[in-house]
Amino acid sequence: MSTPLELQDNLVEELKTLYADWKYKNPHYEPELEGSEEYIPLQIFPQHIPVEDTDDEDDPIPYVIVRLKDGDDEGKADSENTVRVVFIAGIWDDDHNAQGHRDIMNILWKLYIRFQKNPNLNNVATSTGEFHWMAQEDNYFPYFFGACTMTFNIAAVRREDPYA
Repeated sequence: MSTPLELQDNLVEELKTLYADWKYKNPHYEPELEGSEEYIPLQIFPQHIPVEDTDDEDDPIPYVIVRLKDGDDEGKADSENTVRVVFIAGIWDDDHNAQGHRDIMNILWKLYIRFQKNPNLNNVATSTGEFHWMAQEDNYFPYFFGACTMTFNIAAVRREDPYA
C-alpha cells in the first residue's frame, strides 16, 4: 500500500528523469563569472520552494513544484484513495518577445503526455487521466508561471474486521 507522500516522492523522481535534458535561462547568469551557466536544468521540489535564510540567496527558478492538494476515499469496499496533485512550473526569460508562456506550456504538456501514454507510476499510483491546466494571467515579466492538476489513485486501506 502506498501513501500520498510516497506518491509525491515518486512524482518528484519521475519529473527529475522526465525533464533531465530540459534547460532554461538562468536568472543569475554572469558571463564573466567562471562556472556560471546561461541555461540550467529545472529543479523539482516537493510541496514548496525551500525557504531562503537571507535575501542574498539565488532564486530557485526554473522549477516545478509537486504539491499535494487534496484527496479522498469513499470508504466503500471497492473504492480507491484518490489524490489530487498540483504541478506548478516557473521559469525566467528576459527575452523581450515575452514568449516564456510557450516554455511553460511545453513543461505542462510533457507531463500530460507522460501520464496519458502510461498512467502507471512505479506501481505506486495510477493516473486517472484527469488533467486541468491553467496559465498565468498577469504579466510578471521576466517570470512566467503555469500549473496543472492531475488525479492519481493509490491503494486504499480496507477494514480487516470480518463483521464490520
